[in-house]
Amino acid sequence: MKRFRKNCISVLLMLSLIAVLCACGKKEEATEAPEQDFIGSASENTIEISQSGRILEIAVEDYSGVTYKASELRGFIQGEIDAFNKEKGAAKISFLQMKQEGDLVKTAISYNDVSSYNAFNHVDLKLTVYSAQTANQVAAEEAKRYAAAEPEKKTLSEAELAEAGYDASSMEQSEIDSLVEEKAVTATFSDAGGNKIGSDAIEVNENMMLVTDQKMNVRLEGGKLLYVNDHATIRDGIASTDGEGTAIVVLFLGF
Repeated sequence: MKRFRKNCISVLLMLSLIAVLCACGKKEEATEAPEQDFIGSASENTIEISQSGRILEIAVEDYSGVTYKASELRGFIQGEIDAFNKEKGAAKISFLQMKQEGDLVKTAISYNDVSSYNAFNHVDLKLTVYSAQTANQVAAEEAKRYAAAEPEKKTLSEAELAEAGYDASSMEQSEIDSLVEEKAVTATFSDAGGNKIGSDAIEVNENMMLVTDQKMNVRLEGGKLLYVNDHATIRDGIASTDGEGTAIVVLFLGF
């Protein structure tokens, strides 16, 4: 009798275990892994730079007044990416996510490097080792373009020109004046607290500089945003460029 009861209990336990396993199996089949959210709360065009130089782009486009199907739009973007990767012979770009919020369509796309980002978007974003000389050249071009500064006028002697690799006898005065203007301008940067610093006072070390004419937000996966010129600001770990001139963001990626 005890053996019979023991066998019955064993059978019941086994049936209970099978029922639990079946229920678990059904639950796993019915549950889908949620899509990873790369976009988050971004409301403006944003790029995130990783330590390896990979770029995550979150593009925010206003489609008000435009009739479209989300599936067709997603398919079009994926087709453009597939064509680009096929042309390059490697998977340089990945389409990660698309969100619709009213008339806004937000997409997240990953790029292996800056050159892929530039080629796909037809822009000229630069990410290089920090250079005070480059920063000063940008400042000089801005000064001439917008008359934002009036550099001190002076004359370069033939000896100074020769030392810089120029032949005074073959140069017009306007060319010399141009060299004087470029030499006279020094770029000025600000940190997150609004403190000013000259381009020559920024340590090179492992610092990088991002140069762009595009209006966007810039954030880092690691590292730190250090300084920006007059066409950008730093707030809450994000550098925002104004798109009204050439912005320079000095950053440390934390290698």
